[in-house]
Amino acid sequence: MATRLLSQSDHTIMAAVVAGAAVGLTMMAVVGHNHRKLFQQIGTVANLYIYPVKSCGAMEVSEANCTPVGLESNGVNDRHWMILDPSDHVITMKEEPRLTLVKCRSVDGRLLLEAPGMDHLQLPQRPDLRTRQRQHKILLGQAVTMVCCGGEAEKWISEFLGRSARMVFSCRDLGPRDVHGRPRRWPNTARQGDITIFAYLTSYLVTNTASLQSINGQMTTPASMISFRPNIAVRHTEAFDEDNWLELRIGENVLFHAVEPCRRCPITTIDPNTAEVNLERQPLELLKSFRCRPPYGTAPIFGLYVSLDLPGRVKVGDPVYVMRKK
Repeated sequence: MATRLLSQSDHTIMAAVVAGAAVGLTMMAVVGHNHRKLFQQIGTVANLYIYPVKSCGAMEVSEANCTPVGLESNGVNDRHWMILDPSDHVITMKEEPRLTLVKCRSVDGRLLLEAPGMDHLQLPQRPDLRTRQRQHKILLGQAVTMVCCGGEAEKWISEFLGRSARMVFSCRDLGPRDVHGRPRRWPNTARQGDITIFAYLTSYLVTNTASLQSINGQMTTPASMISFRPNIAVRHTEAFDEDNWLELRIGENVLFHAVEPCRRCPITTIDPNTAEVNLERQPLELLKSFRCRPPYGTAPIFGLYVSLDLPGRVKVGDPVYVMRKK
């Protein structure tokens, strides 16, 4: 096959392309540098939590991967499993507080579930989607595709709850929910591409240890951070400073944008260690006295829903930087 020698005009065009690419990369670097200068360090990562089964116990980890659909550690992802009743309604801690006693951990490539008075249950971290019948459900106003976890899981969770129930699984391969399309009673500030699986809103909830200390200082019985079910807890910043965060960066590369403050429900009144419900409805009632904000109705806010922009690995102790609202 004949080859053609490059003419002077060809060389000129190639040089222009190379120069243009170099300028583009330089401009991207400048933009990135200027964007980075808008951030200031406000603290460090205090805790990382994964809740493999929606509305069940927390799995605390020292480091994790930040993926578009939540934290992942040792192959276990946040809120990829869920419990349904025979009518396909989601069973949560609101009606079954004992779900907080179901603890999860990763063992030899499997998800191990443990609960008081029960033998442990082992589930594959990634069920074979080719052999499982798929079903569709409307969750929080959006369609989601999932597969059943099988008879052993159904028997286990039904025995623990003392009622008929079953477990289901979903993941990105089955199609995540884009929370940009989630119906809201106020403007939806999520961006297109902010995806999640079974989480209430976004795949990440961030809280502030100083905010927890502030409310605990006003109560006789302190609340646990796990009662607020965050994925990332930040320390060494001012109480309720999270109200002003626009973007959040962990370390040098992992970047999030704020979506919406977290409206709080009665789950906060459940002791994560005992499953007992606080008879005085604390800390929810205290929060209602000073943390209600328009347009979010009568539910008080605590914590911040964020979505991932740049993925990466995070660990406890990593520096946390924020860009604040103007």
